[in-house]
Amino acid sequence: MRRRILIVGARLTGLALANGLRRARDVEVTIVEQAPVIAEAGWAIVLAERHLDALRQLGLDPGELSADPLSRVVMFDLDTSVPVAMARMGGRIMARSALQMWLYEPVRDQVRTGISPVAIADRGALVEAEFSDGGSGEFDAVVAADGIDSWTRRTVLGGPDASYAGSAVLRFQVPNIDGLEVTSMTSDGSLGYFLMNGGRTLNATVFLPGEPDNHRDHPLAALAERHRGLRGPLRSLVEAMRTEPVGYYANIHQVLTDRWTNGRITLVGDAAHAMSPRLGQGAGVGLQDAATLTELLTLPDLPVPAALAGFAAIRRPEAHRVQRQSHAATVRVGQRGVALGFQAGADLGTAQSVPQDWDELQEPVIG
Repeated sequence: MRRRILIVGARLTGLALANGLRRARDVEVTIVEQAPVIAEAGWAIVLAERHLDALRQLGLDPGELSADPLSRVVMFDLDTSVPVAMARMGGRIMARSALQMWLYEPVRDQVRTGISPVAIADRGALVEAEFSDGGSGEFDAVVAADGIDSWTRRTVLGGPDASYAGSAVLRFQVPNIDGLEVTSMTSDGSLGYFLMNGGRTLNATVFLPGEPDNHRDHPLAALAERHRGLRGPLRSLVEAMRTEPVGYYANIHQVLTDRWTNGRITLVGDAAHAMSPRLGQGAGVGLQDAATLTELLTLPDLPVPAALAGFAAIRRPEAHRVQRQSHAATVRVGQRGVALGFQAGADLGTAQSVPQDWDELQEPVIG
């Protein structure tokens, strides 16, 4: 019997899941997306090797992506500009918009844009869904990948709203006019950049701990003034901030819920576990969700409710662990010498100088 799957949300996790399921026999996928067009901000996204492995499990080849490798990072004391730690990095960095369109193309015929669910009801043997365009349908499973403000989490499963994580973030990109060749950041985690576009672009991030909307109306030049004493490669970034490049400001929110699944309905990605971008983990964890759920939904003779319950049991502990790590790293932003989990002054290149967050997550500490 053909298994009908409704995916709510054509974001990274939803599209990744659709790519995995399209290879399965006897699975029919429908994706509804409330946005009228498929589009994402072009800010950077980092995927570690295990996240790239998740794409491979979904039958995708990450080698097709236009991405830059991550090699190493140098961290500088905010007050003295002295290097205090170095760490090796793995994985790749790319534009989020490029990743989304790459995931979208193979499944575009399954996506219905400008449509969202207005009612979802689990009837035991199937799920009934009604949509904003007046249509309706019956499905064997509903997978909600509708993001941090998930309608499904709040309305259907009775879950919580997102909560503020204690920091805002400002992202911007500037040309690498000085030919910098290494990723750099301050040791307190407040300012840093990755190299993109073959090293031609600095993808930069400023974390702003404090009340929501703190410094939202401050020009980048004013934020640059706070870092005017920096030397070395970060000085080049500070000078670029004075040119007022276009930036994207956001308050950081997270979602904490233990209720991912109920019967034939489940949450995935940010709908289930939105987290601070401080460790660059959110999108990658969502891709791992998609790989696990694809495998379980396509196992022979496994009922849908058992597959969804198993998905939550397998993925929830790991996602919650990464959420805790990401939130702890966010809380430490701005704390001299402790934000990255190492002691300032540690010998460069030694095991002691590798941030604990990287040691545990093998992931960069800037979003």
